[in-house]
Amino acid sequence: MSKEYMSVPLSTIIVDTKVGCDLYLKSWENKEINYILYCDEKKVFNQDKISGLIKNKIESLYIRKQDLKIYSKYLEPCLKEIIENDGIGSVAKAKIVYDIAKNIMEDLFCDPRSGVPVGRIKNWVSTVADTIIRDVHPLPLIDILSFDYYTYTHSVNVAVLGLLFSKYLDLKLERINEFGLGLLLHDVGKTHIGYDILNKKGKLTDKEFVKVKMHVELGTKILSQTGGIEEASFLPVMQHHEKNNGKGYPQGLRGNAIHQYGKIAAIIDVYDALTTRRPYCDARKPFEALKIMRDEIRGSFDEKVFTEFILFLNQIR
Repeated sequence: MSKEYMSVPLSTIIVDTKVGCDLYLKSWENKEINYILYCDEKKVFNQDKISGLIKNKIESLYIRKQDLKIYSKYLEPCLKEIIENDGIGSVAKAKIVYDIAKNIMEDLFCDPRSGVPVGRIKNWVSTVADTIIRDVHPLPLIDILSFDYYTYTHSVNVAVLGLLFSKYLDLKLERINEFGLGLLLHDVGKTHIGYDILNKKGKLTDKEFVKVKMHVELGTKILSQTGGIEEASFLPVMQHHEKNNGKGYPQGLRGNAIHQYGKIAAIIDVYDALTTRRPYCDARKPFEALKIMRDEIRGSFDEKVFTEFILFLNQIR
């Protein structure tokens, strides 16, 4: 039963609000763990409930894991306040940051007809970028990346790594924001590619690979029809499959014809793909992934940026 529930910090629950899902207390009876309903999903979580928990020194409540999306959606508007709340541990904050981004991208990829949630994405990127730059409340974001590959978790992983790497490269906050937006949306074109192709266990046929390659131009088209996205944010979308030796796609750009955003996105995109479990391949360890990128995909990446990325990973791990 315990595997069905997950803890949430009491300090993330705002007084006089409805969380939208049932909240439970954990108790032990006859050496067995039980979860007792404390606040129904339809009820307001009032001050009396919080005071009673604080009086009994209870710092966490529990939700069903199946309600994580509801809880993440509830927390999304309060992300900045949560990050600045000293009563929440850094690991818990990092998980909330990640889960909110995952929730946003899952909404996009599961229902592309609803459109690109630009406001939600921009708010997440700007909040996280500002936190990373100020480093007042350092979050162990690198430790909570998902190692199970879904298009939406891959998008979040790439964005988190890219934001952290951007700080390492000493990019200005404005550039980190525009770059981070593009990273989170770099695979948005895959919303128009069939699930059966994206998650195929075996090798893609030539025809299927042609369809997958179309996601770059599809993504550019989708964003061009979406308001509120700066031109610079298109670059990671357009260029994350370009290669330094000119053998990439869709334009076959070479060397300095590829923007810095494209060079970085290409490296992080491949690195995350190699270090997460895929339907057809187990996850590689970071060292093995970097070795493959250096030896087996030689010439694909800007050597200077790739070296900086290796130094960056060495610093944060």
